[in-house]
Amino acid sequence: MQNQKRLIIILCFTLFLTSCSSAIVESINKVVANSTNQPGNGSAPIAGETLNSTSGAPEQSSSAKAELYFGPSVPQEWKQYAGDLLITDDSSRADLKIDLASSEEGIQLASFNRIYAVVAPFDTVTDGLSLQELQATWSTGSITSPNFGQLIMSEATYTVCNHFWGAPYESVIRIVDPQSLVDELWKTSDALAIVPFEEIEPRFKVLKVDGISPLDRPMQVDTYGLTISYHLTGTEAGENLWKLEIDKLSSVIPATNRDESKMAIVMMTGTTALARVTLKKIELNGYEYPIEQVKDWFLSADLRHVSNEVAFMEGCEYTDAFTMQFCSKPDQIKVLENIGVNVVESTGNHVNDYPGDWFANTLKMYQERGWLSFGGGINEEAALQPATTEVNGNKIAFIGCNPVGFETAWATETRAGSANCDYEWMNSKITELKSQGYVVITTFQAWEIDRQMYDEYYRKIFKDAAAAGADIVQGSQAHVPMGFEFVNNSLIHYGLGNFLFDQMEPHNIREFYDRHIIYNGKYISTELLTATLTDWSKPVPMKLKDRQALLDEIFSASGMR
Repeated sequence: MQNQKRLIIILCFTLFLTSCSSAIVESINKVVANSTNQPGNGSAPIAGETLNSTSGAPEQSSSAKAELYFGPSVPQEWKQYAGDLLITDDSSRADLKIDLASSEEGIQLASFNRIYAVVAPFDTVTDGLSLQELQATWSTGSITSPNFGQLIMSEATYTVCNHFWGAPYESVIRIVDPQSLVDELWKTSDALAIVPFEEIEPRFKVLKVDGISPLDRPMQVDTYGLTISYHLTGTEAGENLWKLEIDKLSSVIPATNRDESKMAIVMMTGTTALARVTLKKIELNGYEYPIEQVKDWFLSADLRHVSNEVAFMEGCEYTDAFTMQFCSKPDQIKVLENIGVNVVESTGNHVNDYPGDWFANTLKMYQERGWLSFGGGINEEAALQPATTEVNGNKIAFIGCNPVGFETAWATETRAGSANCDYEWMNSKITELKSQGYVVITTFQAWEIDRQMYDEYYRKIFKDAAAAGADIVQGSQAHVPMGFEFVNNSLIHYGLGNFLFDQMEPHNIREFYDRHIIYNGKYISTELLTATLTDWSKPVPMKLKDRQALLDEIFSASGMR
């Protein structure tokens, strides 16, 4: 009987415990919570268990780290931004992923663009190709352009293209070290290269793809065929769980490798003289007439240069095209204003063609408009001084001189005029400016010849300036377009030809406009624009066949081939 009573009591007690289990668990949770929240209380739940009355799911440990997967085409340098995140090669187990756009499940948390460029040697005549042609060469080896049958790139770029376009036709692909790419490209007569924007350098010619170039500003990034988009993705739950990590990744990985806020564009031109017949044409047709066909080239640049060889003079009148004494009418400075000129070179031979203070007054006109002025000045010392400025974080300096004369054109201690060259001083100043972080543009009003290239004797002063540190060296004297040369990565253009000047002989009417691209404190590229002078005063963009003929002639004369 006693045993039966004990059994009944045990059964009743068990039923009681079962019915109260939820309440007991809740009580235990409260005790645990209260004990862990007490100040100075080091007690903790049993290892491996965390009781949760609301969801029953384990809480995320504060010491756990998210796993981050980088796709195979993601730039390797991005891995340095992983911080405390664990990098995994297994995308299936990753909490966060950075890869090309994908149809896999997940939500986009951030995006990063990479811009690539198709480049050729600087002395290439072809200006562009289609994305279809480029992809056909990659995929099938078919040469849709007669000029290009090979594609050169780095291993990293190859990985991107392979992921983006699929397996290539291997015989047309050549993988080289990035440091030797430009030299390898120049050695190969039928090759293009694909490089990321940050690896563009002056000895490349950047080709347009379907009419769009990475050197454009503004650039149609979304429709450019070599814009590569990467996405940081994760789950909806992970977006909240790893918010700090996501925010850090989004802030440290560059949103793009091409930031237009770091870009400066400098438009350089040849000889300008608003005199003689050009003066008359402006009187008859208005201030817009000479520049209306090329105006957009200037307005898309930050710094717009003219080499104005002539002083503005009250009472200046029309003279015929053979008179060698020049002046410009003061009101016709509006022609320069209408293309936004803000940098004036005064190395010219004719700034003091008329006696008096006309050139000194002309310098005041530039100053009143806030224009940079160099290569000439109110006296000898002022004439030598560089003009400096900063555009979008890029420090840019202009310095120039006239080694030839007329003697009457040169500034003296008491007379305004052009700068007489002091090569030792000038090259020392170039080196100093370069050491201060300037991109240096140097000009010479050198010897006038009707040839497309100087011989070695006349090239020396240009090459010495480049060796001293000048990034761009220009001959501003030329009335005919002349050739090019590189000293390391410094571009020398020995003569651009005329800009606004009334010489209408066939060899005088062809004109270069050099559009220099400076990015993040570095000179990276030059786009050569070409025009033909018409009606003694009016440049118009050159027709394609004429442009190709000019480029072919000049590059051949340059000895680059």
